This record gives sequence, structure tokens and C-alpha cells, in this order.
Amino acid sequence: MEQNQTEKEQEEIGVGEIYFSWKIPEYVLPQRSRRWYFVMLGLAVFLIIYSIFTANFLFALIIIIAIYIIFLRMYHQPKELIFQIAEEGILVGNTFYEYSRIKNFYIIYNPPVVKKLFFTFKGLSPDISIPLEDMNPLVIRKKLLEYIDEDLEKEYQSIDDQLETILKL
Repeated sequence: MEQNQTEKEQEEIGVGEIYFSWKIPEYVLPQRSRRWYFVMLGLAVFLIIYSIFTANFLFALIIIIAIYIIFLRMYHQPKELIFQIAEEGILVGNTFYEYSRIKNFYIIYNPPVVKKLFFTFKGLSPDISIPLEDMNPLVIRKKLLEYIDEDLEKEYQSIDDQLETILKL
């Protein structure tokens, strides 16, 4: 039933033939030790105290919200989304992106640390990163080159992805 519903939605959107499809997590839930939580909590308390002494209450509020989000995510498992590369564009869960909206793509493949596919969009849309999981990056690259350009200058993850990996955010 679920498979038929997904196929129906794809027909309505008009994605064309599906070339590749795999499951990805909604977001990466890093493995964190108790030590990580103590260090981050200590850092947050220090920053809150500093912001109070410097009368920067907005910064204190931002730190408190960040702590709340990190601890809230700790108790929620990410949903599994289906990522698909299709004839007319890409699908991330129920969101369809036409190739005409995508400026380019690049692949950072350095297992086991990084195995991701990145899409850069035209305009002000944020870039997205897709875990490659067990997919062959060469086959994915070959198919995407039929529709969009590859950014060969990108050799590393974006700074926000690097910080996310290093700080386990």
C-alpha cells in the first residue's frame, strides 16, 4: 500500500523514470559520550555567564535555545526518508527539486569519514547534503552529469558540515 501511494505521488509530481533510490536519515544523530554532554554543558554555562556579565542577553537566549534543541533531539530518532534521483529531478522524502533549480552537484567521498552527495541550488536556497550510504559514487556521478554540472573545485565539506561532524552537533 505504501509503495503504491509513493508511486502515485511520483506520477502526480511528474518525476519521470526513477534511476536510483535509497533510504537516508532525516538528520544524522551522532554518537555522543557522557563526557561530550558535560563538556558542552560546561561551555554553555560559561557562555551564558559571560553573556550576562557583558549584558548580551540575546546571546544567552540563543545558547539556551541551542541547548534545548540538542537535548530535545537526543530523545527523538530521525525519520527515514527516501532519496531518489529521477529523470526530471531529485526527491528528498516528499520534496521534489527539478534539475532547473539545481546549480550543480559535487561528491565528497572519503570513507569512512565522509560519503556525501551535495547539491547547490540557484538563488537563495540552502545547499543540501545526502549521505551516499552504500551507493556507488561513480555511477551516481555519471547519471547526474547527464542533467546538471559538477563542481570540480569542491574538495571538502562545507564548514557547517565539518563543524557538525567534529562537534557532533
